[in-house]
Amino acid sequence: MGVTNTCCICNTSGLAGTGVETASVRSNVRPFHRRQFSVWRCPACRSIHAADEVDLDEAYRPYPFFGQKLDFILRCGYRRLTRRLRRAGLQPGQRVIDFGCGSGLLVQYLREKGCDASGYDPYSPDHGDPARLAEQYDAVIAQDVLEHDEDPLGVLARLDGLARPGALIAIGTPNAAGIDLAKAERFVHPLHQPYHRHILALPALLDAGRHIGWQLERTYLTPYTNMPVLSLPMLHYYMRCFDGTINALFDRPIGSARLWLSPETAFYLIFGYWLCDDADIVAIFRKPTA
Repeated sequence: MGVTNTCCICNTSGLAGTGVETASVRSNVRPFHRRQFSVWRCPACRSIHAADEVDLDEAYRPYPFFGQKLDFILRCGYRRLTRRLRRAGLQPGQRVIDFGCGSGLLVQYLREKGCDASGYDPYSPDHGDPARLAEQYDAVIAQDVLEHDEDPLGVLARLDGLARPGALIAIGTPNAAGIDLAKAERFVHPLHQPYHRHILALPALLDAGRHIGWQLERTYLTPYTNMPVLSLPMLHYYMRCFDGTINALFDRPIGSARLWLSPETAFYLIFGYWLCDDADIVAIFRKPTA
């Protein structure tokens, strides 16, 4: 397992060969789920980094999220996200950009709810217009983006450039501080190899925001996808009933005796919402007006 000499988050150097915490974990995406990938944790800021070089163009070709639809379940999750933004001060009619929007489903939802929403994603044929990066917005959303980039601090700087003075910046990302590498299989989904390149610990993310000059408005220790009945622990249990990959969420198979006959199913449906750990978080910042 190769460990680089420097953490790209806190710039702690001389890490190779110093007993750094490491782990080997399978991918949770079906075409790669039999492959093991290496990760390591910075002993200073506690962030987690992918150790393997991979062909990301190849990895993203079968990416299951590209086939996601704006269905009832996703709408419920987006409603929770929108409520969080409104509690932080988002108003109807304000300009919003979803940075790294994928196919633009959140953009579509926000427009339905009265926001002047745009999206940008360099890999999207419908939302890849770089002119959107030359404008400024009342709210900037980066959901499941930061951890995918080889330069996460550079992403934060770009988000700051998109935010007008007084704007909200909402970042949803895994929390390395909530991931136990000694139990890597339990955290196979937030580790999400080989796609997650650098996973910041929550304190490191908050420090990075303060360094830019942002003010912290709210922190949520569970993602907007953790909902009653359809909780994140329930979804993880559902995937374990099949092949343990996120592809099962999109295939929606039903022929599993373990799923329908096990009392665990009722347990997770009822209590899963309260069992969600802090391995995925949302931090909402505000850019100062002066």
